[in-house]
Amino acid sequence: MLKAYRIELRRSPLLTAFPVMVAVDLLVLFGRSQYWIGVWPEASVAAQIVTLFLGPILAGVSAWQAGRSSRARVPEFLLAAARPGWRIEATRLAATLTLGFVAYGVGCLTAAAVSLHDAGPGFLWPSYLLLGAATLIMFASVGHLAGRWWPSAGFTPIVCALGCFISMLALPFRFEVLAGPPDTHLQVQPTVVRMLFALALVVLAVTAPPRRRRAERETPFRRSSWHIKGAAVGALVCSLTALFAIPAAGELSADRPASATAPLCDRVNESTSRVCVWPEHRKYLPDLTRMVQRLGETGQHQFKAPDTFYEYGLRRIALGDRGFDIAEGHVRTAAIAMADQVFTESFGLCRPPANERQALMAIDNIHLWLEYRAMGEDPAVADKGLHQEGVSAAQREATKAARMSSADQRKWVSHERSHLRENWCNPDERP
Repeated sequence: MLKAYRIELRRSPLLTAFPVMVAVDLLVLFGRSQYWIGVWPEASVAAQIVTLFLGPILAGVSAWQAGRSSRARVPEFLLAAARPGWRIEATRLAATLTLGFVAYGVGCLTAAAVSLHDAGPGFLWPSYLLLGAATLIMFASVGHLAGRWWPSAGFTPIVCALGCFISMLALPFRFEVLAGPPDTHLQVQPTVVRMLFALALVVLAVTAPPRRRRAERETPFRRSSWHIKGAAVGALVCSLTALFAIPAAGELSADRPASATAPLCDRVNESTSRVCVWPEHRKYLPDLTRMVQRLGETGQHQFKAPDTFYEYGLRRIALGDRGFDIAEGHVRTAAIAMADQVFTESFGLCRPPANERQALMAIDNIHLWLEYRAMGEDPAVADKGLHQEGVSAAQREATKAARMSSADQRKWVSHERSHLRENWCNPDERP
């Protein structure tokens, strides 16, 4: 069987498609985004997403490979072979999966290599890689089964590739994860159910009885033994059961408990607030501590910062999580949350009446001014890539203030604060 496996590897059409699959792998890996570099869970997800594009290619090639003997007009050889048919099909599918996994592995190793410098201790998360492997196995099995039953050289591979890709996008449940922030992780049960579904399809693809054409029905052939027929029926039942169990198993991703790891904390000096992040986000810590330092310099304007700024997910409470977030590698979202915490720490909750437009505008203006202070760069640069609606007037006012001299900024802040009456803000009340 090992000799047959090596022969199938040498004859596999994937040898021709292999460079294309590797090119698609790297193109999707780096072309979709690059903020994942240096963050282990994000790098794992980036490597896993590639299977959404490699899978359809693998399904098409698998269909072509499975129908090769019928197109060569030698079905009699397979039907009357001394070796059981399921072994022949298993060898052929194993060769297809081997080359598919090698292409997938190139992307995984590339993602790991470019992340090593900034990511620190750790490695790619196995759960995401296993999810990608399950997707490849599922695609290859579906293509193999379709190629066995409809051995067309063009129609079946194309339909398999397009059908698999469209079905992945149209299904009400997902076989892939599009983002992997460190505050989430894959749940065991949904991942295991998807793996079982993929493995059941493998067994079904190699044990299902062939669809015999009219010209082949008179050809004597080795009938499948009862345990092979039982395996085919069992695989069909298991695959259908797993398919219906996927929605019941719940969402793939869930909140990662803060107790799963110790947070990574740092500060510029003893006079500034501390910043704590998930260890996987260590590459952002220098930028975040400098942001907090710049916010601390607003103390002369009667602002005060909390003792510690926590990243989202590290301090979840029943009423929510006020931690800062890093959205797709953009620390501007962290500046928004930090500015809100500084404002709340300084004033408490402010609830001016709805008809006090100047007071409401003053709150927005100060918020944005604090964000620009945290970023420490020109507002036009700070807002690049960030989409905010309904704050254009506040953006104009805060931008103008951020470009003033320090003395003029102090006057501007005092003027804006004058619109807030003391009885509208409660310093002792915080969310």
